[in-house]
Amino acid sequence: MQRLYIARHGEPDFPGSIWRCIGSGTDLPLSARGREQAAALRPFFASRPVAALWASPLKRAVETAALMTGGQVPIRTHPGLREAHIGEWEGLSPEEIRRKFPGAWEARETDMSIPPGGGEDYGAAGARFETALREILSAAPGDVAVAAHQAVTCGFLCRITGTPLSRWPAFAHDYATVTELTFENGAFTLLSFGNRA
Repeated sequence: MQRLYIARHGEPDFPGSIWRCIGSGTDLPLSARGREQAAALRPFFASRPVAALWASPLKRAVETAALMTGGQVPIRTHPGLREAHIGEWEGLSPEEIRRKFPGAWEARETDMSIPPGGGEDYGAAGARFETALREILSAAPGDVAVAAHQAVTCGFLCRITGTPLSRWPAFAHDYATVTELTFENGAFTLLSFGNRA
C-alpha cells in the first residue's frame, strides 16, 4: 500500500491583488502569503517522508513543492497534473465574467459540472489527473507527494468516490492544504482532505 499526498498550491500572486479565475493558461508565481502558506506545510511532510515528489509544471505548484518539503526532495513535473483549462474565463474576475458573459456565472453556480466557456470539462480534467497519478505511483517505490491544483483534484475525487461532478465543490479545499489517500491494488481510497500542518 502507498500513501498519496496531494497538496494544493499556495496563494498565487494575483495582479493588483484581485482574485481571478486562473487555470492552466495563467502561470503565476506564489504571493508572499502563498510562500508562507506552502512553507507552513513543512512539519506535515517532515513527519511523513515521501519517496517521490511531483508537481504540476505551473510555477505556483513547483514553488509550493519546494517550500513544503524544504527543498529536501527532488521535484519532478508531469503535464497531466496541470490545472484545468478554463477557456474564456481565464484571468478574469467574477465581476468581469458576469459582465462579459451574462448568465454564465449563475448557470455554473447552479450546476458546477458546466465547464467555463471553451474550457475543459472537469470530469475530463479529473480523468487526466488520475492517469498522471497512476503513472507516478506505479513508478514510485513508496509514498508520494504531489503539488497540484484544486479543480483537477476535485474532479479526480469525484471520480474515485462516485460523487456527481455537479457536486465537486463538496471537495473544495483551501490553499496549501493536503488531501491524503491510499493506493493499493490499483484502487484509491480517500482518507481526508483540507489538512494543514
